[in-house]
Amino acid sequence: MMKVLQHEVDNTNQMILYQEGDSWYAYEHSAYFLASKQSVIVKKEILAEGYDVVLVKAKVEDPLSPLAAGFSLKWAADDTLQFAIDEPIAGFPEWKENQLKKFSA
Repeated sequence: MMKVLQHEVDNTNQMILYQEGDSWYAYEHSAYFLASKQSVIVKKEILAEGYDVVLVKAKVEDPLSPLAAGFSLKWAADDTLQFAIDEPIAGFPEWKENQLKKFSA
């Protein structure tokens, strides 16, 4: 999770997918960028009970689907795919707040 936090804390220009087992996920800003272009299922990831660090993540059925949504593949590794974002997508804080409200309802 530290790798995810390092990439996502100030992320404004890339969408990163991370492989976990047989599934692919986008976290935080990356999840927001992906959700702005295609339908995703958003989940809540609690890093440790008792802490205020809660991440939102989106499961991606096809890890190459961002290509169809207009993202371009920038870099690939065995467990990580990085896509370039051509223009900034504002609104992450509000989106995350709304997502977290859905989970607490």
